[in-house]
Amino acid sequence: MASPAYRIAIIGSGPGGLSAASRAAEKGVSHVLLEAEPHISNTIYRYQKGKHVMNEPRVLPLRSTITFDAGKREDVLSNWQQGLESYKVNIQHNAEVTAIDGSKGAFEIKLQNGETVRAETVVLGIGVQGNPRMLGVPGEKGTEDKASIVQYTLDDPEEYEDEHIIVIGGGDAGIENALALCGHNTVYMVNRGMEFERAKEANNSAMLAKIKKGEIECFYGANSVQVDALTDIDEQKAELVLDTPDGEARVPCDRIIARLGAIPPRPFIESCGIEFPSKDRGAIPELSDKYETNVPGIYIIGALGGYPLIKQCMN
Repeated sequence: MASPAYRIAIIGSGPGGLSAASRAAEKGVSHVLLEAEPHISNTIYRYQKGKHVMNEPRVLPLRSTITFDAGKREDVLSNWQQGLESYKVNIQHNAEVTAIDGSKGAFEIKLQNGETVRAETVVLGIGVQGNPRMLGVPGEKGTEDKASIVQYTLDDPEEYEDEHIIVIGGGDAGIENALALCGHNTVYMVNRGMEFERAKEANNSAMLAKIKKGEIECFYGANSVQVDALTDIDEQKAELVLDTPDGEARVPCDRIIARLGAIPPRPFIESCGIEFPSKDRGAIPELSDKYETNVPGIYIIGALGGYPLIKQCMN
């Protein structure tokens, strides 16, 4: 039996998707919010525990029905969840979208679980994060008898103690992870650049202070070559082999946290028939003044449409 057709199918429960779905619910418009994960707003959910989420720009008024105030990650997510429940938003979790077929008025949205959702129009609010960018080096995924020690997110830094941890990536995410871990672990930072030019000023200053005090050891201008598993009698689980300006460096570690950004979901977007103006990795689809793509009936909101800040996404 075919699923009922909705007026609007919103894909992705990030800030933009949450805002669109709550507005549809408020207006009494038939809708469904499709979220691939078992929780809302996966990008923010993956933030480090206790991370302060800013509501910049402060001069921009919030137009969403869902509230948003600066605060801890946990509080922001809790408030959004309460908003969804208060507006009785029709949300489906574990609903990963694999394809969008059809045309305006009769779209068929294929899910990973085999289900098909029908909708007259589609709103894409899937952001630009996509899948975490991997190291792409031998040994990253472990061996037949040794599990991988590489992870791509850090939830609660307090869970790790007395470990040798390598954080790869000199952006804000990597810096914040390293700063949170260094008080009770031996922490190494691997930065491809010679400075932390992509980081916020406060993070940059805090990191440089920790390096100066010797609380974090940083490898500048370094690239990962491979991850070598160590034997059970060694103190650490593996070694990360680095190519540095001073030659090869081998750093023993228990854990590697790679914060290298993410691969944008461009292949999926293009599979829907949506066109980009160029092959530039940072290009965004061309949109009308109502955020409609070149495919009639498919709209893009939020970061994927060129509005990266949370409040912009929600508006």
